Amino acid sequence: MPGVTINAIVKVGRHCIVNTNASIDHDCILEDFVHISPNVALGGNVYVGEGTHVGIGVNVIQGITIGKWCTIGAGAVIISDVPDGCTVVGNPGRIIKSKSLKI
Repeated sequence: MPGVTINAIVKVGRHCIVNTNASIDHDCILEDFVHISPNVALGGNVYVGEGTHVGIGVNVIQGITIGKWCTIGAGAVIISDVPDGCTVVGNPGRIIKSKSLKI
């Protein structure tokens, strides 16, 4: 899509969407079926698990792991790892729903 920046040593899996003006920094991994919405910024060395949807305007600091089949809400700021199956919103990002954790 227009304005996307994908830097060095990035792996983009099959059937991924990297939308308008997204920035994927060095050494990131996007597994299969990941959706990166417009204006998302992933710092270096971020891992995004299979089937995860990263909402519009999300910022993820370097070195973070986001699990499989997560939903990261619009505008969230992710500063800590996110387990599989979680929904995260806010700044800083907090888990509001989980398929694997009791909240």
